[in-house]
Amino acid sequence: MIWLAFPAFVFLTVRLVIAGINLLSRQWLGIAVPESTSPVSVLIPARNEAENLPGLLDGLLGQSYQSLDIWIYDDDSSDGTLEVIERYAARHSRIRYMRGKSIPEGWNGKTNACHQLALKAEGEYLLFMDADVQVEPDLVSRAIRHARKYDLTLLSIFPRQLMGSFGEKITVPVMNWILVSLLPLALTRLSHYPSLSAANGQFMLFRGREYRQHRFHLLVRDINVEDIHIFRIVKRMGYAAHTVLSRGEISCRMYRSMKEGILGFTRSVFAFFGGSGVALAIFTLLTTFGILFVWLGMGPLYAWIYLGMTMLLRALVAMLSLQPVAVTTLLSPLIQLSFVWIVIRSFLLRAGGKNVWKGRTIQFKGI
Repeated sequence: MIWLAFPAFVFLTVRLVIAGINLLSRQWLGIAVPESTSPVSVLIPARNEAENLPGLLDGLLGQSYQSLDIWIYDDDSSDGTLEVIERYAARHSRIRYMRGKSIPEGWNGKTNACHQLALKAEGEYLLFMDADVQVEPDLVSRAIRHARKYDLTLLSIFPRQLMGSFGEKITVPVMNWILVSLLPLALTRLSHYPSLSAANGQFMLFRGREYRQHRFHLLVRDINVEDIHIFRIVKRMGYAAHTVLSRGEISCRMYRSMKEGILGFTRSVFAFFGGSGVALAIFTLLTTFGILFVWLGMGPLYAWIYLGMTMLLRALVAMLSLQPVAVTTLLSPLIQLSFVWIVIRSFLLRAGGKNVWKGRTIQFKGI
């Protein structure tokens, strides 16, 4: 059993080191403000977001960065989203909107909405945001400063994830647990390898010049998880990109229950592993049964050391993600079980070639 125990121990050690690097390298936005105010077009695809949209729009209207225009795409909503948009547009001239039409053949709903919005945008920067995020007044200022400082074509931010229900607390931490323990985020900017990529469609800031030249959403029009694909395309083209973590300037309550969390991550978990089922399966095996392998192959002492390292990793990830450290660490076994169920469902649904999200059937596509 040592042939399984040793890889499990080494893998956990590497992940701890990566999380530590992410903590020490401070992969988040600085506090400085930009020297200029380049026009920014904020582009928001919205499908059944009547409850969330007012919070985002109020936050955008309260930004310290004033050179903003806001475009919203109502993607065939059935819950009053259009009425919310019309109310805000009537009161604020900076807000304009489009009513979605049927999705063209060969497109996914979100990529089509983003593409249509981009055709309307006039800003020097194009900022795509999901309708369920919340923003602090200095978000756009700090993001533009960061993009200019590093001459970025694309900047993406993983928002702080807000969790209310118990089901959220045992599903939502899965995302950052994978992200910040497998990828030193500095390498998303410093390395040209497309494999060293990460992105979150909840916040993607493009320099308009390159976006208009390549129409990135057009290039991924039939892709299920478009954000990571776009980031890889940007890097393949030789442009600079960077993904950072939020320190509270942008936050989001992604899901409202365990069921929503499972469904949401089921459609995207393959993308974290480059679309590789083998890599995902090995990761799941080592993280779920690693302590058993170590106990049987190296003895109880090393198993206790392994357990302590596992808890330390959970705590580091929670610190980086601004999640409650004690609660997240104590719930680690249940979070792991949720992850295993997400993986099982992902394999089953991938075998079927499709999934359902927000009432629409989406096709699984390779990377």
